[in-house]
Amino acid sequence: MIGIQIAAIIFVLWMTYFSYLHFRRKEFSLTEFLFWQFIWAGLAIVVIFPKSVDFILKKFSITRTFDLVVIIGIVILFGITFRNYVLLRRTERRLEELVRKDAIHG
Repeated sequence: MIGIQIAAIIFVLWMTYFSYLHFRRKEFSLTEFLFWQFIWAGLAIVVIFPKSVDFILKKFSITRTFDLVVIIGIVILFGITFRNYVLLRRTERRLEELVRKDAIHG
């Protein structure tokens, strides 16, 4: 268990650093930066103190903390995938509209 905890802490530190870089480059607003810091801090707490989520595990009849993390990760990935799909479709429609306008007027 210690090996995966060390790897997860390194990941959290790495992502915290990247979030900070994006904030400094003005690619993240302060709100976005704080949101990601909250996410990384929460992940660090779960990694360092896996027993801190036992009440959630018992409520949903999940036996291991890792299982909970995997389930939450899968749900989040589906949400992100759906959001990316919607944004991609919107961008495609806008691009198609611009190309049609340019073809008519150009």
